[in-house]
Amino acid sequence: MKFQAEDADLFLQSKDYIDTAIIPLVGIDASHIKQTVSLGEFTMLVAEDLERQLKGRVFLFPPHTYLEVNHRKQEDILAVKQSLQEHFQHVVFITSDNKWKEQLEVSESAFILQSVPLEHLKVNLKQKVIQDSVEQILNFLLQKWNPS
Repeated sequence: MKFQAEDADLFLQSKDYIDTAIIPLVGIDASHIKQTVSLGEFTMLVAEDLERQLKGRVFLFPPHTYLEVNHRKQEDILAVKQSLQEHFQHVVFITSDNKWKEQLEVSESAFILQSVPLEHLKVNLKQKVIQDSVEQILNFLLQKWNPS
């Protein structure tokens, strides 16, 4: 389900089955615009494909954008997580920015994608790369959904 009115209505009707919130984390840096856009685009494509495959189990929120990864931004992310945990059993952040690995409080809820520049890849190879990333996130989610 996506962050749109029609899906919000469905969420309210099916709340017991939709237990996972997905929030893409996308950086903004005009001085490195090409790399920033590439990382953000990859994150969003993977998040959208994940939502498509898990529709009815996950709710995809709009991307949370930031200028830099720091302690204050970590606090913002944790506040988002805390507010969503009232409605979702699992809150997962998806990003291509490796700097989030250093933010230990966020890292347990974050899946860091290994970004691949997609602009020069053929369509079928792009789809394969995105699908491989979605499969990795699915494994991450399965561990969250079925803790040992």
